Amino acid sequence: MVDGEALHPYVEFLFEADPILASTKGDERGNCRLGDITPEAFAEQDRRRRGMLAAAEAQAPAATGTVDWLEQQVLLTELRTTVRRAELERVWQRAPYWYTERLGEALSVLMAGGTEADAMALAARLGAVPEYCAQAQRNISPDAPRLWVEMGVSGARGLERFLAHAVPLFARDVPEALAADINRAAGAAGAAVGAFAGHLEGLVEQAEGAWACGTEQVDFLLRTYHHLDLDAAGLAEHGRELVERERRQLERLAATRDRDTGWQEQIDRIKDWHPQPPDFLATYGAAMQRALEHTRERDLIGIPDGAVCEMEWVPEYRRDGLPLGVMSPSPPYGSGLRSGFLITPGDPAADDERRLQHMRDNCYVFATSIAGHETFPGHHVQYVHHKLGTPRGSIRRYFSTPQFVEGWGLYVEDLLEETGFMTDDRVRLFKQRNALWRALRIVVDTGLHAGAMSIAEATDLMRREAGMDPHMAAGEVRRYARHDNPTYPSSYALGKDLIHQVRARHEQRRGNAFTLRGFHDWLLSFGTPPVALLGVFEL
Repeated sequence: MVDGEALHPYVEFLFEADPILASTKGDERGNCRLGDITPEAFAEQDRRRRGMLAAAEAQAPAATGTVDWLEQQVLLTELRTTVRRAELERVWQRAPYWYTERLGEALSVLMAGGTEADAMALAARLGAVPEYCAQAQRNISPDAPRLWVEMGVSGARGLERFLAHAVPLFARDVPEALAADINRAAGAAGAAVGAFAGHLEGLVEQAEGAWACGTEQVDFLLRTYHHLDLDAAGLAEHGRELVERERRQLERLAATRDRDTGWQEQIDRIKDWHPQPPDFLATYGAAMQRALEHTRERDLIGIPDGAVCEMEWVPEYRRDGLPLGVMSPSPPYGSGLRSGFLITPGDPAADDERRLQHMRDNCYVFATSIAGHETFPGHHVQYVHHKLGTPRGSIRRYFSTPQFVEGWGLYVEDLLEETGFMTDDRVRLFKQRNALWRALRIVVDTGLHAGAMSIAEATDLMRREAGMDPHMAAGEVRRYARHDNPTYPSSYALGKDLIHQVRARHEQRRGNAFTLRGFHDWLLSFGTPPVALLGVFEL
């Protein structure tokens, strides 16, 4: 199948309705548009999704364990989940930050392209921002949660700064007449975003909606999206048991290093060895290079030609909910195999204590413990295999579940320790602390969305039990409370365990013929479906 192959009909529908989504996925046909965000447009999208779901459910099932069966299961998973979430979340009415984040993505994806065509599309999108913001303001409902409105204010102010500083810098490198158009449109866009932020600031005290999705929705997601025989109560119990197990392992490891000093104090001392903010990128870049060399030396997985991962700063408009950083993977419908490993820079406006906390969170040992998870053989390599292993017209090219993505990242940490990458006991200590952190995510995830835990209680739990600095703990928990995060924090540990289970079955079946590279290349060839669906396939 060639790159010119038609997209899956559902994906074609999504990209036509949402050109910003299309741009971020590498489809450039709608790069000049922001899309229709009127209530009528959202109602029509919901109607069409329900129709597609009815048609998909009416299809005769394919034979279990075939690629056609997997295609059907992934499509049903996507449609059932998105139809339900659209009804429950009403993001376009209740999550103001959704608009500012989308605008930031709509602009930055074009600025990253750097061609004259991208610059022309940027000017067009900038010109559409004032009406977009005006419609977004009309859309916001009185039942928007206060937390989400506050996140919208923060995102809008960050986007305002982005328009005032980053866009003019970009315009310096384009033809003069086009630069003038961009700067003029950016000025008007900045004013519109500022007005939107002001409107949201006026809504903060009035916003009374609930952000927690509730136990019933968690049950639905576990059953339908993750394909697990588990409910919210069972997940919460699993999380508590996992926390106890990981804590005991962490305490044992710490005792082998220093019997007289607890793990939190040891972590605290290790954090004192940290880079200065200007050196964050170089620090993570060096750790990434070491992980790449280890992956090649141990032949852990195939690394296709052209699979490049580059270090970049997180754009200003995204920094509020990303205390450390994020991966920006190679888009599934774009050209090339390049990913970005984005790091959140130091905030020059922060006080001395906040700046020190941020530097300590980015200490050298943490960078080593997380670089493989994010890059080689972690998320970057996984997304490259996803792109190369799924036909362009497949729903699997579009679909991605955190159970697989984040589970793979955590599995990679185990794999790197198993194969000798983490010989430094400080790195192993951080890795085990991170395992406790991921277990606590399950407790916080279920506690927040079942209404059993407040934001403040969750933040204190992460700070107290995982030894996280207040700045990082607060950023983590605010992210968990987003509309798109119920069960996401739990996906890390759940997905890792599922991948280990699949590997154990194949090791037993293959015996001496089993190789790590063979298994990993096979596993990642399916794309990024729920891991639970892969148990019926044979290596």
